[in-house]
Amino acid sequence: MFEDPSKFFPRGFGADPVDMGMILAIVRDVVLRVQTHGMDRKAFLNRLFRETDLASLPIGHLMDHRIRMPRDLALSLQDKDEDYITEILDHMLCVRPHIEGRALVAKALKIEPRDLASNLIKIREQSLSLFVDIISGNLDDALTLIASSTLSRKDLAVAKSCTADLLVLYSMFEMQVIAARAVALDAGKFLPFGYTDMAERASFKLVSDIINAYIYRYEQNTRKINKLTLIRGQPPVLAQRFNEEFAKQTASCLGLSETDHDDSFGQISKEIYEFFVELKKYLVGAESDPSFKSSPKIGIDRFKSTAASTYFFGVSIGIQLAFAAHRLVNLSRRKKDLISPDRKQRKIAFGAWLAADLPAKRQDDAKSILFVVRTLILSDDQAGTGFASNGDALDLLPQMKSHDRDGNVAGISLLKDAKESYLMKSAVNRDPAPLEDALGLVGVQELDLLPDYRLGLNLLSSTAKRANTERKVGHDQRPRNRYTIVRRSRSNPKAPSRF
Repeated sequence: MFEDPSKFFPRGFGADPVDMGMILAIVRDVVLRVQTHGMDRKAFLNRLFRETDLASLPIGHLMDHRIRMPRDLALSLQDKDEDYITEILDHMLCVRPHIEGRALVAKALKIEPRDLASNLIKIREQSLSLFVDIISGNLDDALTLIASSTLSRKDLAVAKSCTADLLVLYSMFEMQVIAARAVALDAGKFLPFGYTDMAERASFKLVSDIINAYIYRYEQNTRKINKLTLIRGQPPVLAQRFNEEFAKQTASCLGLSETDHDDSFGQISKEIYEFFVELKKYLVGAESDPSFKSSPKIGIDRFKSTAASTYFFGVSIGIQLAFAAHRLVNLSRRKKDLISPDRKQRKIAFGAWLAADLPAKRQDDAKSILFVVRTLILSDDQAGTGFASNGDALDLLPQMKSHDRDGNVAGISLLKDAKESYLMKSAVNRDPAPLEDALGLVGVQELDLLPDYRLGLNLLSSTAKRANTERKVGHDQRPRNRYTIVRRSRSNPKAPSRF
């Protein structure tokens, strides 16, 4: 389940100064890998296409926004009518059932879900395989079929149009996963309990608190089971979190019944306990390292709190979503070029999309997309309110226009910051996203939309990809490990906020 921690620490703790980014990598590797709640990736993707509260899904899966519809689910649509398929497309536009919100996004992306559903059914009547590939997001396979197809010119035009629309629609879906990921992170769902203190240097403290509490609870419970003398003294700060309720929840996530785990915390946590005991040895050594004890030069002693989503990625979720909205508009403008049956032409179009200037900060389509996602998925009160307390949908357009009347276009500061942030500089040079799920996203791939994943532009084998140690992760930045964030510097001493 876990990698050998000794592989991490020698690079960060030795003669060199303590690398807090490396500590953060430990936090994420230790915690997020077990946060799939026993749900495999296919089950997660199935849930994704019907779940209206994406943030309720396991954070371990939400961290990866490479999404496609499982083939079994796509095949089950072979006898569904236009209304049923339209509902799925509407869900991808906006997972929250808000009619106006979906209409605003559809207008911005120039996609009409009912017309798209009708065209998909026409394709299904001609070729079930092509229909499945398009609606499931396997657009590389779809374009291969189109290139060798014997369909009429009219039917081919319909197939290409649907492929282009699904490319954009899946990217819109990705943006909502990114938003839901932030909601889950900021709610503390990256941990098996609500512990959200992400202060400066808190990554080390966070790991230590988790380890000490887990070890204490496990050993105390083992003593209790074996009728031995219990540990005396004050329990670690988080020990109360690891209780029988947590044990039951964990057992449930693992598919165990109460009989299976016999209400025993120790019976279901031995593997994690053994890993934490080993990891604690390295943390103790790190804490005694002189470079760790020395005071940092820039404001780290202030211990200012930072949202978890910002802390993990170095960019606030507001800017992440503003950047995604800009990228979506550019993608919508270039969708026909990106679905060329000629792979070389697709790669050229993808490169042009990567490097294209972002739209103006007052661009209406980007503004609408950002507003809807912030309001309905992120539930950002600074943007607007999507639903009343009784669950009734509220009008969005008047709220968006009120921002304009006040002289502050909805999200204009975020759209402006997205154009000036390191995201664009990094994304211009990024590698295509790995096609194999076993390979993680790297650097700015974690924050950017991934149309390349659907278009099959990365042809490197898994072996070749793993061998490629010098990966590009950003404009004029040194290569970083998978989870290192952009930290404060003299040029950027300010603690980032959530938005």
